[in-house]
Amino acid sequence: MDELLTAVDVALRATALSDAMRQWRWLWPICESLHFLGLALLMGTVGLFDLRLMGLAPRVPVAALHRLIPVGIAGFVLNVVTGACFVAGTPEQYLFNAAFRVKVALMLIAGLNVAVFYRRVFEHLLALPPGAPLPAGARLAGAVSLTAWIGVMTAGRLLTFFRPPF
Repeated sequence: MDELLTAVDVALRATALSDAMRQWRWLWPICESLHFLGLALLMGTVGLFDLRLMGLAPRVPVAALHRLIPVGIAGFVLNVVTGACFVAGTPEQYLFNAAFRVKVALMLIAGLNVAVFYRRVFEHLLALPPGAPLPAGARLAGAVSLTAWIGVMTAGRLLTFFRPPF
């Protein structure tokens, strides 16, 4: 596995994006600011939706909050793009970092959770009137999602504290 990661590290360092991230003085801080904006959009919408699924604000219709999800998706896309810039800029800090691996694993868990949610739970929620108790599957999906995204944020913050030894 380390041989593969080393090959990816070398390949990423050879890209124009990697050069730009290391050489343009303001590119990294601009990406950091955009990454934070994406995080705010994601957690401000998806996090709120998850809290609703877990039972917060029961009189607010699920469908009304669901209309905000595209904003959260835009935030997620912004984070993926800026995150890719970070990885390209200093691949050694990310590819060999346990916190980064945890972050990616939690993002995969969040992705699987949303796929199961839309396949098995979502349609049932739209038929419920405001104030009706949500099924256990909806509560579980909200809890898993919120926990995964908080874990993603925590692991992202810990990236700088768990630098791989070189």
